Amino acid sequence: MNSFLFQPVDKFVKLSKFNHGLIKKCCSGHRVVDLLLHLPISLCRRSGNLEKISEKDKLTVALKIIDHAIPRHSSSPYRIVGQTTAGELITILYFNYNARFIQKALPIGGSFTVSGNVQANADGIQIIHPDVIAPPTAIKYYLGTEPVYPLVAKLSNRVLVYAVDALLRILPPISDWIPKKLIEKYKLMTFAEVLRTVHKPKTWEDLSEVAPARRRLAVDELLANQIRLRQIKLRLSSLKAPIFKSTGVIGAKLKLPFELTIDQLKCLEDIKRDLESGKPMNRLIQGDVGSGKTVVAFLSMLIALENEAQSVLLAPTEILALQHFQAINKFFENLELNIDLMLGGNRRTRQQQIEKLKNGETQILIGTHAILENNVEFKNLGLIIIDEQHKFGVLQRLSLIGKGRFPHVAAMSATPIPRTLLLGCYGDLDVSTIRTKPVGRKPIETIVLNASKINDLIPRLSETNSQIYWVCPVIDESETLIDINTRCEYLRDAFSSENVRVLHGKMKPAEKDSIISQFKEGAFKLLVSTTVIEVGVDIPSANIIVIEHAERYGLAQLHQLRGRVGRGQESSYCVLLYHYPISKIGKQRLQLLRDVSDGFLLSEEDLRLRGAGDILGKEQSGFSALRFSDFAANGELIQMAKEIAEFIDVNAEEITCLCDIFGRINFTNVCN
Repeated sequence: MNSFLFQPVDKFVKLSKFNHGLIKKCCSGHRVVDLLLHLPISLCRRSGNLEKISEKDKLTVALKIIDHAIPRHSSSPYRIVGQTTAGELITILYFNYNARFIQKALPIGGSFTVSGNVQANADGIQIIHPDVIAPPTAIKYYLGTEPVYPLVAKLSNRVLVYAVDALLRILPPISDWIPKKLIEKYKLMTFAEVLRTVHKPKTWEDLSEVAPARRRLAVDELLANQIRLRQIKLRLSSLKAPIFKSTGVIGAKLKLPFELTIDQLKCLEDIKRDLESGKPMNRLIQGDVGSGKTVVAFLSMLIALENEAQSVLLAPTEILALQHFQAINKFFENLELNIDLMLGGNRRTRQQQIEKLKNGETQILIGTHAILENNVEFKNLGLIIIDEQHKFGVLQRLSLIGKGRFPHVAAMSATPIPRTLLLGCYGDLDVSTIRTKPVGRKPIETIVLNASKINDLIPRLSETNSQIYWVCPVIDESETLIDINTRCEYLRDAFSSENVRVLHGKMKPAEKDSIISQFKEGAFKLLVSTTVIEVGVDIPSANIIVIEHAERYGLAQLHQLRGRVGRGQESSYCVLLYHYPISKIGKQRLQLLRDVSDGFLLSEEDLRLRGAGDILGKEQSGFSALRFSDFAANGELIQMAKEIAEFIDVNAEEITCLCDIFGRINFTNVCN
């Protein structure tokens, strides 16, 4: 009877309204299932054996109170002397006490079961601030191992233990959403067994992620994600989207100055097949830095144009949007297309841009978040390209999709996504991967250098003819990090003021565009910047990048920054400048980046070292933090959940229950 799980706790557990309020706050919900999935984080062992008691245990004994020693000074503890049935004397200590409360709770002559932290010294056995005061006959209930839960202020562990025990005593049969044959195949506990087991840990191993009960909960959570992703995919497959056939009418006029790689051609074929299917394309194009994803996106737009549909490319930064705009105009310069750029800063021309979109005059729109505004409308939006898709949240993507009638969507990621994340987070997407790089690209030599040797580095940089990026972690002055202004002042002394410029996110868009354009034209040698240049900036004449405080960045971000160079025919260099103190993991990251150039391998290592949260980004796709599983550590369980999902009816009542309990993704509006 799974409906029991969704009943309010106060329907079955007698507690004060105040304590029920605390439980709701502590468990992030008032339902039975919210409390039963609030798991213990440690153990408390209550022992009644005076001879074998350890300081980690809580001593639980039946005592007769024989004396109270009221302290003369408030700084001294209140002492109560009790005697066991065997005649041993035990002292109970209270600090920060209320004497009247203590005298009423433990009067002289009374017999009680008391339990609390124990201390043995020259004065004998002492119990400090007992957390149990009960009748002497209740001692059997307080011996053994007790779970310890994460709590909110003013909620006691005993209240939570009592509430959980009360629910488990009346827990009815629970129907399982995983078929019995699959439970047996994967050697899983049933969900009912989990609820009865997970709150009764006997050892510290029972609290670990690999304990059978915890393992089953991790599978359930990952299964809920897989079910949600399958539901999206099934819903999308039932929708009708415009059929775009590649006629070649416009494409025939395009003369590429280079040959597409095998992976680019394969990716383009995947997209053509999607566009002709009559179902909305929902594809992820992932590839290493500089692998040529953008070219594939541009060629896909031609197919939409051949079918009289508009295309839009959404970029996360104005610098990247401007660069795409310049690149696509150069790419399609002999096709006489109407291509427009929409940025947050160009509001003077906004109304005119909107009118051109609405009447279909604009065929391709490149832009940033400005495109997502409600008043931006298209006449016939057929294809959406989202660059650096992990920089955008679910609602932002839905906002753009809502501007067309089931438009085709292709998301691009220059950060290769580890396989476990593809399975766990992107199961609703079809994936095309571009591994090969354009012919002629030379490998980037990566050097790890202590910041104390910067004076040796500067002369070598000043002698080179290459342009240079110098990346700093912060804009403003910092006690622990080298900021842009401090480093810029030092570099201007070494390179001369006219050869050094600054770029960061606080600058006005027009100013940033001007600096990038000047750097591209070779007007100065060294650009000191924050990570605003991390994605997309393509300047072939810049062949050296120095990354200050490299120990502070993740592998994926370092690899992205390194990808700003190596875009021309000259040899390229990436200098990872690290400062002390540097952690063991920080050293590992820098050594890996020095030795490995494969972005796919680096992404797997980044996931292992940093976890999924940092890889996905704060905005990523609506996934909140997983409670029982980890995308980084549970690759095997993700695969298991994916296999189980294939044998399950996604519309079954049990599956609705599963998703209500464990579903951490809100996809309500994805396909509406």
